[in-house]
Amino acid sequence: MITIDYAERIIMFSDGLPKHSAMTIHIKPLNQCPHHIDALARALYTEWHDFAPWSDMRKILDRYRHALTAAAPLPKVWMAENGHGALLGSASLKEYDLQHYPEERYWLGDVFVMPEHRGCGAGGALVKTCLQAARLLEIDKLYLYTPDMQPLYARYGWRETDKRQVNGETVSVMVLDL
Repeated sequence: MITIDYAERIIMFSDGLPKHSAMTIHIKPLNQCPHHIDALARALYTEWHDFAPWSDMRKILDRYRHALTAAAPLPKVWMAENGHGALLGSASLKEYDLQHYPEERYWLGDVFVMPEHRGCGAGGALVKTCLQAARLLEIDKLYLYTPDMQPLYARYGWRETDKRQVNGETVSVMVLDL
């Protein structure tokens, strides 16, 4: 079992002025906040429904309910909440995420922040939590794919290894040595 406690107080500044008021971000495993599954599934469907894995609301719900009850260490899903318990976003550590890469086992995936909370640091906190969990599981290499967030991940040390079509969109496959 992986137990990670994560709470971070973040103040974002832009031109010397607060972008967001101070926000407390709590990162919790999915089993501590299953009440967010429906809202998360709706948000993921709204954002990504043009892509096959996200085009069926029932399948999205089933995927997260399975993660909630899975006995295996992975998939592992974390949720970000603010200090009032509102859902900010989620991220997953999972296995064999891309069929084009059957030899690459461990993946960071489904990193998502609710549109109204983007820029508050929740995405970074979720990614850091997934990386911490990967290290606890003694994973030495982690992959992800993204259509448009390459610069963000590159700042964290990820490097692009490939570009390819996935579900009708061009994505970069990136790797991070842990």
